[in-house]
Amino acid sequence: MSNREERIEIIDVLRGFTLLGIILVHFTEQYYAGQPPKIHENYGMHNLADTIMQVIIGIFISGKFFMIFSFLFGLSFFIQLDKSDGSSSFLIRFAWRLICLFLIGMLHHLHYRGDILTIYAVLGFGLLLFYKLPDKVLLVVALLLIFNIPSVAMRLYDAIAVVAPDSMMPPEQKPLEIYYNTLKSGTYFEIVKANWYEFAGKMEFQVVVGRIYITTGLFLLGLYAGRKKWFDQIQIFKKLIRYGLWALLGCVVSAGILALILFVAKIEMTQAMQFLVGGFIYDVFNASLASIYVGLIVLYFQKEKGHQRLMNFYEVGRMGLTTYLMQALIGTLLLFSFGFGLLGDYGAAIWIAVALLVFGLQIVFSKWWLKNFYYGPVEWLWRSMTYLKLQPMKK
Repeated sequence: MSNREERIEIIDVLRGFTLLGIILVHFTEQYYAGQPPKIHENYGMHNLADTIMQVIIGIFISGKFFMIFSFLFGLSFFIQLDKSDGSSSFLIRFAWRLICLFLIGMLHHLHYRGDILTIYAVLGFGLLLFYKLPDKVLLVVALLLIFNIPSVAMRLYDAIAVVAPDSMMPPEQKPLEIYYNTLKSGTYFEIVKANWYEFAGKMEFQVVVGRIYITTGLFLLGLYAGRKKWFDQIQIFKKLIRYGLWALLGCVVSAGILALILFVAKIEMTQAMQFLVGGFIYDVFNASLASIYVGLIVLYFQKEKGHQRLMNFYEVGRMGLTTYLMQALIGTLLLFSFGFGLLGDYGAAIWIAVALLVFGLQIVFSKWWLKNFYYGPVEWLWRSMTYLKLQPMKK
């Protein structure tokens, strides 16, 4: 196998691994994707096992795997750009490709407001704006965004001005109750209508918590990694693990020291200060764990047994768009009223087991599908939309 083929394999394996984390998070949240009303705030915690599983998912998976997915999006852009030699026709086609992705994502959003494709489509235009930046500048900008420095600056202003951020204000309960009840017992068209009006709120959330900056930064880091040929240099990933571990240790120690000082000095932090400090530690913690996961997967992939085992993620990662949308289709059919309406009926532990079962079936399905077809179904649709021509499908 050539080095190039192995590089492409590990990228798809990483994407497949990431989709495992994503389905675990989404099923734990029961595809709710937002803050529930107080009356249903424990809809996913029915017993101790549910609480334990939610804590594990929250610490080790939630917020980490979307970072890897975003990094791979930027890396995929570089691979396409590199093949095209940066021609203007490629850039126009990529812009159109993003518009097509937005249309697919909007259809998805109408059924599940946690859709990330519309966000990727919008932020993907940043790659077209920044792809010519020099390497060092690109890396600096990427890291500043990944560590959410624009949000830190805004939160610092709020803390100095003693302003409580809007995101920490108690939300109105009535709209939250209406949305929950719509998913639980509303008609199909009521759910679609509710999600249509949720789009603006979703984009606002991306800005308030800084996801818009983090995602863009990860796109740029993926572009940088492609330029510098990271996947040809295994030592890079050893460094990535080491840096990630040091940053992780820094987060834990910093949080511990801060908590001790506040306890001993009996100081009560303002909401704005909590948002500033806690938000920054949380963002660094997520980035650290994500980098460790990537490093470990890449290194394990180099071993014979590791390669054999991780290749189970290959096909499901190759048709990652189809996999992602299929997960949402199955999840919403099980949980929302246009399907079985099981939202809130069972806790996190059961839904995690369901997620693992669904993902296992997706692995089997994707292996069969790619033996018979060139692309996943949605990948084929996206490609055909991009080129405005039906693409070959069956092998």
